Amino acid sequence: MSFAIWIGLAAVVFAGVLQGLFAVPMKYARHWNYENIWLIYSLTGMVVLPWMLTTATVPHLGEVYSLTPMPVLVRIAGFGLCWGIGSALAGLGMNLLGIGLGMAIILGLSASLGSLIPLLILSPQQLHTPQGRTYLVGTVTMLVGIALCARAGMLRDAARNRGESAPHRSFFAGFVVCCLSGLFSSALNFSYAFGGDVLNRARALGASQLWSTGVVTALAVSGGFISNLSYCGYLLRKNRTLGKFTGDGAGTGWVCGALMGLFWFGGQSLYAIGITWMGQLGVVIGWPLLMGMIIVTSNAAGVMTGEWNGVSATTKRFLAFGMLIILTALGVLAMAQRSA
Repeated sequence: MSFAIWIGLAAVVFAGVLQGLFAVPMKYARHWNYENIWLIYSLTGMVVLPWMLTTATVPHLGEVYSLTPMPVLVRIAGFGLCWGIGSALAGLGMNLLGIGLGMAIILGLSASLGSLIPLLILSPQQLHTPQGRTYLVGTVTMLVGIALCARAGMLRDAARNRGESAPHRSFFAGFVVCCLSGLFSSALNFSYAFGGDVLNRARALGASQLWSTGVVTALAVSGGFISNLSYCGYLLRKNRTLGKFTGDGAGTGWVCGALMGLFWFGGQSLYAIGITWMGQLGVVIGWPLLMGMIIVTSNAAGVMTGEWNGVSATTKRFLAFGMLIILTALGVLAMAQRSA
């Protein structure tokens, strides 16, 4: 392989590691509630960094948006708003299930639905083609893997809460939240699927192939920030935790929240760079490699931070087998993308 492909592969792997670790700093902001750190993460990763990068890399940015029909911009931001709901739910789900298990469920559903739903909406006739059937096989395989991971979570929850009157309550709540997060998170892919007009205008006005997608990303994730701001604002008022932004441990909280935003958006940007360097190979193996690295890294982080301490060998086997099937499903979905 050429040197450029190796550079691209390294960028995608590092992107997956960054995004797999993005939620880890939450564990160290011990004086802050969920709403405090999630708001700083959202502000950094969904507003500050995306617009800084897009402004620096896309020429005539204001003109790009002014020449794009308003319904297109509204669709991009609207899908971003739905993705933002999934993002807010992701934080809650990972609090309940842990980083590794929560991330696997969320990413698994988001990846499969994010590929299948645009196909059903834009070209439903392709459902009966080899590509469409491959998407369906990949989605069903993904659901099997998620079911096995869910079984591992149930066994872990039962072991930790043995003897209590409602041992599975936290697991089922977390599982439902993560499933809803995966459903809503798939909407980010729709922003790109339905945002072709603004991409074409950005490239016509001089934006490079690499950075032109920023005009969709910045607008979509800003829409997502509105969802996160609304929910975090509600929690700040309800829990009266606004003062924690300046109270004890506030410095650590601000740093951890900013790191989360940097890890998440840094991973997004590195992925775009990586698949560009990889050329045709990028669309074939870049996406499943990113998803796989996120799942592997997040689960390694979960194990290292004690999320699976004290569980039985059977529980660990369910988790490992479920992760393996999820990674297999990502490969199947990548095959469908290749035949698109």
